[in-house]
Amino acid sequence: MSEDAEANAPDLPADFWERPDIRAPLLNQHFGHFLRAYRSAQDPKVKQADLAAWLGVTQGQLSRLERSPSAITDLAKLERWANALRIPADLLWFSTQTEHATLTSHPGYSPENTGPSSVGVPRRDLFKTAGAIAVSAASAALLANAPWQRLIDSVENDRPVDMATVQLMKDRTADFHENEHTVPARQLLDDLQRHRSIVSALLDNARTSEIRSELARTLGETEVLVGWLHFDLGNANEAVQSWRKTLKIAKASDDGPLAACALSYWSYLASSRNDTIPAIRLLQQAESYVPGTTAPATRAWVAGREAEELSRLGNETEAMRALERAFTAFDFAQPRTERLWTTFFTASRLGSLTVSTYMGLQHRDAPAIADSLLASLPPTVRKQRALALTDLTTLCVRANDYDRAQALVDGAIDSTIRTESSLSRQRLLTLSSKLATAKVSSPENAIRDKIRSGLHR
Repeated sequence: MSEDAEANAPDLPADFWERPDIRAPLLNQHFGHFLRAYRSAQDPKVKQADLAAWLGVTQGQLSRLERSPSAITDLAKLERWANALRIPADLLWFSTQTEHATLTSHPGYSPENTGPSSVGVPRRDLFKTAGAIAVSAASAALLANAPWQRLIDSVENDRPVDMATVQLMKDRTADFHENEHTVPARQLLDDLQRHRSIVSALLDNARTSEIRSELARTLGETEVLVGWLHFDLGNANEAVQSWRKTLKIAKASDDGPLAACALSYWSYLASSRNDTIPAIRLLQQAESYVPGTTAPATRAWVAGREAEELSRLGNETEAMRALERAFTAFDFAQPRTERLWTTFFTASRLGSLTVSTYMGLQHRDAPAIADSLLASLPPTVRKQRALALTDLTTLCVRANDYDRAQALVDGAIDSTIRTESSLSRQRLLTLSSKLATAKVSSPENAIRDKIRSGLHR
């Protein structure tokens, strides 16, 4: 805890608890998102270490709570933390110890009644991941119109889906895409698949074309990420199945950018198998779904990937043309707001594709561009840095620049372990498997041994 911080959380004024950014995550029953809003809403901003001390958790645990797409359901912890932060009781969806006697004396209270009776065991497992919690009958009655209760009623009790429920699903889908940048795929996949089941069930119960359209788009954005996580984990068949489903959704909803995203993700799978020509065809097809000035961030990403693959063929003319298209589109792009999958596509990511293209072409300016890219990456983008270092190490090995590969590989391994980046890990293992083993003292073997020992330490 910082030296000038109080030992306990402050007693905040009533108007603080009326702020929309504070009330929204509490209304959505996600305490982790509330904690992030709680820190940011104060002036000066509360340090993560100080808030962790008030809650009695480590800073790492707090960071995971704030970033997790899944809401915590441990009532004992929720009660303890709510009391520590002095959250007004009327904002809570669970009973604190001070209210327990009142609730248990309510005529509708029953120890066996831990939630809406219509929710069966399989559905309860489903909603556990979505953030719903078991509450007493009295609490359930009070929360009959709360967002999560409306969600449950829409799936279980044939209640028409409303726009508030749709927004809830859209927000959670956005959380999954955001967390993919920092959270290992293995930790996200099960929760994301359950989320997909809920969205699909809601779509079956949608009554208006507007709601159906919004839910279809959300389902597509969920499905395409399911495919990417499967790819990240090495589940190629499952990844392809998800991307095919995404393409069907995109066609039915006339969502060209969504189709482009699925095809671009698919190109990574082809590339990982050294199927460069099929990868380029997938990217060219993706480019056709975002013509003209539509979806500039998606177009910039697709064109940059195409340049990267063309460079593997040594086609300098077409690779540079594709790269020029990427930069032109990026001038008009707003990655943070265009679509959920474009939030990662920053100027640094475009720079990484540029480095990959230049090194694939063995361009004389490649080392200078690579150094510039690495210098521009802030320490906070560790997962992106892990990928950049891994790709650069691979490209140096391809170019037989083993001195530079040796200098890069240690950082690539360290960043991969720190971020638990499945994609970086997979690419490093692929590189190690392709390195020559004939000469015991060869630089190829030295790099291979570093990777294998480093990833298993």
